[in-house]
Amino acid sequence: METDTILSICLSVAVIAIIYLIYLYRRIMGDVNDFFEAIKYRDFSRKYVIKHKRKSHLYRKFNIVNETFLALNKDKEIKQQYLKRILELIDTGILAYDTETYDVLLMNEVLINMFGIPHIKNVHWLKNRHENLYSELIEIPLGISRLITINLDNESIKTLANASAFQAEDRNYKLIAFHNIHTTLEEIESSAWKGLLNVMTHEIMNSIAPVSSLADTMKKRIASVKERISAELMPDCEDIEVAMGTIHRRSEGLLRFANTYRNLSKTIVLEKQDVNLYELLKAVYQLMIPSLQQKGIQLEIKTNNPDVVASIDRGLMEQVVINCVTNAMHAVKGNPEARIVLFSGISNEKEPFLTIADNGCGIPLENRDKIFIPFFSTRKNGSGIGLSLSREIVKLHDARLQIQSKEGVGSAFKVLFSEVKG
Repeated sequence: METDTILSICLSVAVIAIIYLIYLYRRIMGDVNDFFEAIKYRDFSRKYVIKHKRKSHLYRKFNIVNETFLALNKDKEIKQQYLKRILELIDTGILAYDTETYDVLLMNEVLINMFGIPHIKNVHWLKNRHENLYSELIEIPLGISRLITINLDNESIKTLANASAFQAEDRNYKLIAFHNIHTTLEEIESSAWKGLLNVMTHEIMNSIAPVSSLADTMKKRIASVKERISAELMPDCEDIEVAMGTIHRRSEGLLRFANTYRNLSKTIVLEKQDVNLYELLKAVYQLMIPSLQQKGIQLEIKTNNPDVVASIDRGLMEQVVINCVTNAMHAVKGNPEARIVLFSGISNEKEPFLTIADNGCGIPLENRDKIFIPFFSTRKNGSGIGLSLSREIVKLHDARLQIQSKEGVGSAFKVLFSEVKG
């Protein structure tokens, strides 16, 4: 009897032990499953509290793994933020995309501001919106720096582009860097033209001045001896006199030409003062309105802030506006509803600005890079100096001259100043 009782007790204890072990195993496996599920979804925030000695070793391992992953994630996040800051600080537009799916991996704010596009998820978004940019992104060769011009919103942007390839997680990516060199090229071009004009005008004036003087002298001497020559030689004498007059007249014309273009190579000294931009436009309006009304051209003046003041050389900036209005006047010629608008105010970026807009013929795409070149003019009697001189004046003010134009619609010249005064 005692033996049966002992066996019964032992059996009961064994059953209870087995049930407990099964329970404990399920609890542990549940914790393990929860742990792996957390890893799957990258949730490492859970802390495993040690309540039972039997689980202490396992829970310690879980906590060590969680802490390790948290440290790795933190390190990764710091590196990502560091890389992001670097990409925002450099003056280069960066874009990286998957060469198979065309999904965008990375694009920085510089690129967004450079081309005026939003954050995009796939490069194909550009295909119907910015075809020129889309083509360059797809076709630019790897490992070769290339000067390309992107035409966006009636504006040309010159960039130096470089593309390279890399792999990440078995995916192939194309990384393209765009450096805006428009301003740099403008400065080099301006400096080159100034040097050429300086040499050219110097040589013309040195060579033509004595020719003009000699031709005038010869003309006077011929006139003084006409009375003493025979009738037989009189026709030849008159022909020589006419020839000397022509030489003198054309020489004087060349001297005036050289003197006009010499202005471009001169150093312009600014006399800055705080000027109300709306008042400046009103002064130009009063000056130009009589001439424009005679030609049947409507001139308007508008502003989004009549109190905006900028530190400028008023006389030179008025000349810039007058030059732009003069060009607009020729652009709207033949339009029965010819209209020019002068506008001042503050941009969305808090920059004071002046705009001269017209509804004229617009500037052909092939001429937009040429309109600031000295001597270039689309008008038969144009000097090609007004816009060149205007750009130099704007640059001396540390301002920017932006142009938007569309053939058959019109053009707008916008001067953006760097800061608000007052």
